[in-house]
Amino acid sequence: MNSQERRTALIVGLLYFVRMLGLFSILPVFALAAADLFDSGPAVIGLTLGIYGLFQAVLQIPLGALSDRFGRKPILIGGLFIFIVGSLIAGMAERVELVILGRALQGSGAIAGVLLAVVGDGLRLEYRARAMAMIGGGIGMAFGFSLVVGPLLYQFGGLAALFFLAAATGFAALVLVVFLLPEQDVEHRQVRSSGGVSQVLRDGALQTLNLSIFMNHFLLMAGFVVIPALLEEFGLLMEDHAWVYLGLLVGSFFLMLPLIFKFRGSTRLMTQLSPAVLMIGASVVTMAVSGSLLPFLFALLIFFVGFNYLEATLPTLVSQFASEAHRGAAMGAYSSAQFLGIFAGGSLGGLLLASSDITTLVLANIALVGFWMAILLFRGAIEKKTV
Repeated sequence: MNSQERRTALIVGLLYFVRMLGLFSILPVFALAAADLFDSGPAVIGLTLGIYGLFQAVLQIPLGALSDRFGRKPILIGGLFIFIVGSLIAGMAERVELVILGRALQGSGAIAGVLLAVVGDGLRLEYRARAMAMIGGGIGMAFGFSLVVGPLLYQFGGLAALFFLAAATGFAALVLVVFLLPEQDVEHRQVRSSGGVSQVLRDGALQTLNLSIFMNHFLLMAGFVVIPALLEEFGLLMEDHAWVYLGLLVGSFFLMLPLIFKFRGSTRLMTQLSPAVLMIGASVVTMAVSGSLLPFLFALLIFFVGFNYLEATLPTLVSQFASEAHRGAAMGAYSSAQFLGIFAGGSLGGLLLASSDITTLVLANIALVGFWMAILLFRGAIEKKTV
């Protein structure tokens, strides 16, 4: 990479890290905090967690396409401003309805796809995969840090402190965009403006990747509707959750690396994705039958390995399969699927838990993993025929 490419990759990686750190930090505490502060049930908790993803999903493709036409930086600045406003509203809320409004505004700052497109714009083809892997790894690191920071910060400042953290990280990201991120030149923007969403949505490989990121985040959010409470049932106090998550995530990071090194050179989606899907499926089943703390923690460890592997791998694959002219739209569609998974996992997970029980939620998750694996097998058969 030359200096300009290194700068672009580093800034985008930092932007992802600081935003995701502020967002993910509520996951390990919100289910318990909302029940305590607002007397909220599982359905409301799930909606509050998931509504961020709904607005992200709706706006990713339009904002990605707009950035193809008008440039990346103006869209990034506007999205970050809305995100900061939503974080402040949620932080100052005294009713759960205002928290839901703040989360919806946070989600309206839908710039994830635009950020991924910036990497495609600013780096030569041979370096994009490396940069996307770094960004995916950074997202995984932000997720890991947030699971540690969230419970610790909650002990000192309550739920409001977590939303103010999101506002602070959003402001830090805004400073990076305004003062450090290079703007794309006019000629390059005009080349991008010919891209269309319809071509992206007809691409089978891209849709398989979109399904995979949807499932990855659906299962994450559905899990965190109940995981904090289950840890407490197994005897872990809230103040101990951060250290448990830290150990699990450090372990999952080192266990993930051999998977990345083994499968990163494969040209088949089935080969690259199925190991992680099988691990996630095994972890969901193990959590369902765990009757004590140690098996449950082992299942969480395996889940985090598969989750973090996919977070690091999927953006790289999208960059490789997306055409040059349609990269902004492709990244927007990918990010829409990611955040739609957040919405569906949080809201549907909460509804299932409210209307039935944990067993029903777990069985639904197992069925979804089976469907996911069937789609990968179908895609693998198509790839075999084209070789």
